[in-house]
Amino acid sequence: MKVLFVTDAGDESGIGGHVYSVQALVATLAPRIACVVVSLGGAACPALDALACRRHRLAFGAGRLRRAERARFLEIVRAEKPDVIHAFDPIAGAFARAAARRCGCGLVLTKCGGPNPAGRWPYSYYPRVDRLVLFSEENERYFRTRRRFRRTRIWRIPNRIQEGTTDAAKVAALRARLDPARPVVLRIGRISPSYARTAEQCVHLAQRLAADGVPAQLVFLGAVQDPAVARALLADLGGQGIVVSDPELVAQAAVLLDVGDLVVGTGRGLMEAAARGRVLLAPVRNGLLPALVTEANWAPLFAANFSERAELVPWDEERNYAEIRRALADPECRRRQSAFARRLYEEQFALASVVERYLEIYREATPERGALVDRAAHWLWLICRTWRRPLAPPQEVRA
Repeated sequence: MKVLFVTDAGDESGIGGHVYSVQALVATLAPRIACVVVSLGGAACPALDALACRRHRLAFGAGRLRRAERARFLEIVRAEKPDVIHAFDPIAGAFARAAARRCGCGLVLTKCGGPNPAGRWPYSYYPRVDRLVLFSEENERYFRTRRRFRRTRIWRIPNRIQEGTTDAAKVAALRARLDPARPVVLRIGRISPSYARTAEQCVHLAQRLAADGVPAQLVFLGAVQDPAVARALLADLGGQGIVVSDPELVAQAAVLLDVGDLVVGTGRGLMEAAARGRVLLAPVRNGLLPALVTEANWAPLFAANFSERAELVPWDEERNYAEIRRALADPECRRRQSAFARRLYEEQFALASVVERYLEIYREATPERGALVDRAAHWLWLICRTWRRPLAPPQEVRA
């Protein structure tokens, strides 16, 4: 069996949680099936470029619907002859639908978490495909209760990760910038308005710990997508933390998780921290501080894919803060939380446990039925959502 995986590389950094989801899934499935990866956009994707399978990078930008881009993608599909095309976002899904129909391939679309479709069109639109994989419980509830998707086969397979490694040299290099006497609260993620609530909660935590005389330092590690956000973070932190955006550190930030005594994570970032046995914190919608992830509250946080939309009811801000302070001050408490995080990874987040489910989905995937009107709507949505997107020079990488 041969599966072609296609994803939108998005911004100029070529970094995003969905990209790492593709990387992890392909690396895990490669021993069982033939894999090909196509990334849309001119940005290099370090995570995908590290894969040993055949890879293509196809430029895609704004302004108009470029027939040359569609034709080039179709050319790749015809040359590779996959049995199934698996897309990981609606932008890649538009290309995948058109090519799968022309080439008679099975089609699978994954929604990698995120909020449910809402608001006015085009924000309320989501393609009505035959086979849809979802990461979060909140997304599953939405799609299963919408009449429009009543004929869609839906699987909820929460995001899974491979067990990560650490890079001792990079860890040492980053630690050299920090105060060795103070525990580290680490936040890995893009520095942009998209994660403003998580950043605010991290800053509030750092400020409150400092006001109470608790020795701790906050490290934001991630690509700076909005310099104004980075400047604001530094101003709010004062001497309580730093922002690190070195490209060589950001490209594979997961190998630096051991820098953090506590890690504030969202989505797969939290799962990667769990695999490393870090003490886990996650944003919570109804709090001023991130929540310490425990055996008592991980399930509702997981239901929202550990996102800023998660809500804990009841929520006790002071008790949560006291537990965070205890985790910082008490080595035995940190040891227990570390053991819990590792167990959570093994039981809930390990990718190896869902390989057979993906193979079953691929085996039964068939060419898409009908849906001519929705395919047209999908292309119109694509034009509207990417109108202002810059077009990078076309590039291609093969292995």
